[in-house]
Amino acid sequence: MGDLILTTIAVVLTVLVLSRVAGDNPLFRFSQYLFVGVALGYAVVVAYHQVLRPAVLGLVGAGDPLVLSLRLVPLLLGLLLFTRLGSQRASWLANIPLALLFGVGAALAVGGALAGTLAPQLLDTAARPLSGSLATIIGTLVLALGVIMVLSVFRYKAPAEGRAGLGRLSAQGGRWLLIVSFGALFAGAVITYMTALAERLQFIVAWAQGLL
Repeated sequence: MGDLILTTIAVVLTVLVLSRVAGDNPLFRFSQYLFVGVALGYAVVVAYHQVLRPAVLGLVGAGDPLVLSLRLVPLLLGLLLFTRLGSQRASWLANIPLALLFGVGAALAVGGALAGTLAPQLLDTAARPLSGSLATIIGTLVLALGVIMVLSVFRYKAPAEGRAGLGRLSAQGGRWLLIVSFGALFAGAVITYMTALAERLQFIVAWAQGLL
């Protein structure tokens, strides 16, 4: 009986989410708010038990003044975020940890993109030898040409008007390559959504067959 009740709740929520096909309606908004509320409640519980509580216990149990100061700084920065819940006069204090968070996050994102994506792609393209079969050589040349064309799209200067130079032709080809790659990513996302939809519909049909 417990499994039947849980399955019925899952089917009802699935139908409420799928009602979005008919347009925005109160049933879909109810399922949306329920999902956001449950996810937020779960995140708060996890943050308390796995982040805040261990940090406070480690802060209390720290005997070394250096370790205590190192643990006290992030805790104070985190507490400054709660000033947004109070008066507007003290809410500006929350900008200090937010600025630090966004600055470090931006630096990590840029550094990760350069060290983890751009540099390996350039090194791999430049290090490929022009050897092997004819198909391998052609594939290496096409890869190198595609990388150059895509990188030429991201140039930070105003192009000369009325002139169709090599750089502009390369940038136009790079734009088409980006469009094709984005189209392939979009097609993959659509296939994933359709697979999830088929699985949900099969789940509803199996539930209905079980009742019959």
